[in-house]
Amino acid sequence: METDEFSEKIGRLTQSDAYLQYCEEVYGYKEYLFNMMDKAQIDFVLNSISISAEDTLLDLGCGSGSMLNLLVAKYGCHGVGIDRLDRAILDRGGNRIAYINADIDALSECSIRPTITLSIDSLYFINDLNGLVRKLTTAKNNRMYFFYSQYLVDEAAEDESILERNNTKIALALQNNEIPYETIEYSENERLLYKNSLRVLEKFKKAFAAEENADLYAQKFQQDLMGMKLYDKGLARRYLYIINGV
Repeated sequence: METDEFSEKIGRLTQSDAYLQYCEEVYGYKEYLFNMMDKAQIDFVLNSISISAEDTLLDLGCGSGSMLNLLVAKYGCHGVGIDRLDRAILDRGGNRIAYINADIDALSECSIRPTITLSIDSLYFINDLNGLVRKLTTAKNNRMYFFYSQYLVDEAAEDESILERNNTKIALALQNNEIPYETIEYSENERLLYKNSLRVLEKFKKAFAAEENADLYAQKFQQDLMGMKLYDKGLARRYLYIINGV
């Protein structure tokens, strides 16, 4: 999806009361969210990552900034978000967060020195994943948390082994740069999230239509239906990759 089209879509969803109610029921938080984080994963980010007011938290592909806002509000840390979304959407976070309106690949040109880096479903379209990983490791003691889902969309062209935690694209990028990591598997969480999302979307179908957002409802339904089918066929896995500073 082109950047302008994606910005327009997110802009409309962040004005939708139906989508906000959907998010509260699906994610367990009344926030505008656009990822595959169920409540257990969000709770991990909010409660299990050691963050202090002295930390600089970098959110790669921060979207509308909901997760970054929650973390900055809770811990009082300095927040930096990078995303290609329209500036008006990014600026909703207020003055406590600095936003970089650019592709994540542009991070190589920035002088940010994060102590914590968070990526939630944002590394799928990076042009140079190896280069990004190298860039992030130049920040001393930068702790990194990458939530990443690996899908086997083309069974004929792709090896099923890419679904294993040490064979995903992000895992290989970390290995190529000799960066040690730990993993937590969230595959069952994502499978259930797809299932729950489809159920809740049906519940709010009329509400989306009343807002003239029936097209956004249909897009979301088709995306989640595809994800559910991949899990039903055993063609999807989800992991959190943890790098405890290098």
